[in-house]
Amino acid sequence: MNDSLLVRLPKGEDLLSALVAICLEKNITKGHVSLVGALEKAVLGYYPQDTRTYVTHTLEEGTEILAGLGNVSLKDGQPIIHLHLTLLKSDFTITGGHAMPGNILFAGEACITPIEGPRLHRGLDAATGLPLWDQTGM
Repeated sequence: MNDSLLVRLPKGEDLLSALVAICLEKNITKGHVSLVGALEKAVLGYYPQDTRTYVTHTLEEGTEILAGLGNVSLKDGQPIIHLHLTLLKSDFTITGGHAMPGNILFAGEACITPIEGPRLHRGLDAATGLPLWDQTGM
């Protein structure tokens, strides 16, 4: 049995918020996410390992989502989406990074595949400074 959800994402909405809303509605707390589509505005992050603080870059132009890959887990008891994006700009150059809040959808189609088993909880990892999966629950 395949429990994957194929969903159309709403134009004008924040990409991460739209995905979280679907997970809340369908009670998905652990899973895989893949998507394609387009953004009206993109906000990408990069995490320099030496400074351990995300650097963000905003694209105020339309872009095509060539690939969006990520996962669903829990942080502070709520679903959180960890998503990376590969984007095509109008000049046919490619950029990408960690999806940050503020990615505004033009169009999107996502596949969310729930994964059974113990829930994955994110907590601060002292070695990296990132909110990674708690190894005790794996």
